[in-house]
Amino acid sequence: MRIPSLVVVLMLLPALASGTVESARSPGEVSFARRSCFLLYEIGVGERRREPDSACNLRVTPGSTFMVPHALFALDAGVVASPDEKIAYDGTGKDLPESSRRDHTLASSLQHSVVWYHQRLAERLGAAREKSYLINAGYGNMDGSGGPTRFWIGDSLAISPDEQQTFLLRLYNDKLPMSPRAQAQVRAMLVQPPGVVVNSRGAHNFAAPWPAGAVVSAKTAATTDLTGHGVRWIVGHVQRGPRAYVFVACVVGPPAMGPNVAIDLAAQGLRETGVL
Repeated sequence: MRIPSLVVVLMLLPALASGTVESARSPGEVSFARRSCFLLYEIGVGERRREPDSACNLRVTPGSTFMVPHALFALDAGVVASPDEKIAYDGTGKDLPESSRRDHTLASSLQHSVVWYHQRLAERLGAAREKSYLINAGYGNMDGSGGPTRFWIGDSLAISPDEQQTFLLRLYNDKLPMSPRAQAQVRAMLVQPPGVVVNSRGAHNFAAPWPAGAVVSAKTAATTDLTGHGVRWIVGHVQRGPRAYVFVACVVGPPAMGPNVAIDLAAQGLRETGVL
């Protein structure tokens, strides 16, 4: 049994017991429990918010949030020379988002969640190096066995919100076992335009307007796991003067739930805590 399927089954059990399961659309269909987690950690201080605790250690597919460590692996290994290295779009995949149907750099692939670009990186890295980097980074279950170009998209790789937070804290403290230069380059590529977060569907309001001087970095994901559950993420960092925070929001539920539910959850949490 693949890990994403197992963890989602485990995730459903408390919801089934408590009755917090959405109704199936017809007899015999699967009912989808909706679970969410929001984490906020102030660097150098400690955890500011963790709710609900029960949902924050459950592993699910990272989807496009994996592009953050993947960019780091690629830069550290030298399979791309810089954030500006362009790879030509080959014209395939006409169902791709419009933002993906053009040439991209590593930086723009992060901003627009360009799956095909990271599939090319996976091919350049190869399975052995992917596995080594996953282990060295301690990223989730460290399982890249689901295929060289799909393992992070609803397949074998799984990570919990707690583990996402740990990874971000290491990234923003230069504590990952990759070059400091590569870590700095990845942090720079994650910075968002004022008031919004950008992904494959465009720019989305994010707790705007931000306080003067606030710098927000983020990566989103919206995908479906192997069991048919929708998984929505946003992971990121906020810098306000001398104070800095990492945040993680994850929502798992029906496959048709809105793509921005995790973005909205994080925006609410950052507003309520006075971070934004």
